[in-house]
Amino acid sequence: MKKLIILCLSLAIVTSSCTKKLNNGGCPTNQICTDIFASVGTQFVDKDGNNVTVKDFTVVNLRTNKPIVAKNMGDPGFSPMIHTIVSDANKKELSTEGDELKITAINAATNKPISAIYKISGGCNCHVEKLSGPEKIVVD
Repeated sequence: MKKLIILCLSLAIVTSSCTKKLNNGGCPTNQICTDIFASVGTQFVDKDGNNVTVKDFTVVNLRTNKPIVAKNMGDPGFSPMIHTIVSDANKKELSTEGDELKITAINAATNKPISAIYKISGGCNCHVEKLSGPEKIVVD
């Protein structure tokens, strides 16, 4: 009988933790998220897959028309050729359903502009996530 009571109490606790209680920001307060720090990045490459150096890398949220400055938690040890678009530190700047972000840069060798569109979600989600966009931006 004690095992049945403990099982029922455990089940009640687990199911009650899945309810969506909303905080002032409209997001669930008790969603279970991992402690990882997620980011979305990109690389610029030529048609042969070789890295291309760029300058003046910018990200603009097309929904708000505001620039996004990716906030990192220091040097994560990635290649300097990987450009961070957004990280979890930026997720409140994005909608839960995803926003289109325009990435622009200048090819350092040719001074030609480069751009691409990514759709990235944030908001009430646990982490930022790329919904669409190229794996790498191919530069002509």
